[in-house]
Amino acid sequence: MKTLLRSKYLGIVALFAILFMGYGCVNDTQSSNGGGNGFEYDHQQNPGLSANDLLSDESFSELIVEIDYMPGFAPNTRALDSLKTFLEQRLNKSTVTILEPTQIPSGEQNSYSANDVRNIENEYRNNFSEEGVLSTYLVITDGYYSQQNVLGIAYFNTSNAFFGPAYDDASTGFGSLTRYQVEAISLRHEFGHLFGLVNVPNSGTDMQTNHQDEQNGSHCDNESCLMYYAMQRSDLIEQLFNDESIPALDANCIADLQANGGK
Repeated sequence: MKTLLRSKYLGIVALFAILFMGYGCVNDTQSSNGGGNGFEYDHQQNPGLSANDLLSDESFSELIVEIDYMPGFAPNTRALDSLKTFLEQRLNKSTVTILEPTQIPSGEQNSYSANDVRNIENEYRNNFSEEGVLSTYLVITDGYYSQQNVLGIAYFNTSNAFFGPAYDDASTGFGSLTRYQVEAISLRHEFGHLFGLVNVPNSGTDMQTNHQDEQNGSHCDNESCLMYYAMQRSDLIEQLFNDESIPALDANCIADLQANGGK
């Protein structure tokens, strides 16, 4: 009997390990309702599952972006302007509003896991979706991600996290990108995952032409595209540029978004 119970227990542990595995810079998570403003919307689903709500105006005509940051890592203003432009270019929304960033206390950690940033959101997120208005959330931490060289992750269907010290690494030293470039690219890239790029399961953002980098998860195989995997790596991103440009989505990624309600 003990052997049977032990086998069942190990099977359950293995199942949960599979459910919580991430891929690329998109992290799977469990589903749980959030909000509390009387409007029923689940903000704690897997990344990509709100892709159509983000891209189209069928359910939501307005978008809000809430930003929290830890001390010393206020977002670059120019990068936020770049993000707003990107969202207006690709989403069918009448209004895109990026709220004034709010400083939150340090988590006093050298590194943060996906579960850590989920807990931060649970404590500090203030804005949730309402009738016709979809709310998104991002947080910038004062520690690295628990995996090396990662600039940002998508961890819920409306949520991204970014890692300030990795921003420092990618924008410091001879030949490095500017801070504006690093942040603008990272912000746009992780929102791309919330839009279901590239080929995120169950997002509805299906590939119109096969362009997924099979070795690097939900990323584009075009190294000039915003969704190329190196765009979210602090150790690789500077090798892709020699000017102050911000990479765009390539034609294949744009076609995927347009097929799921985007522009």
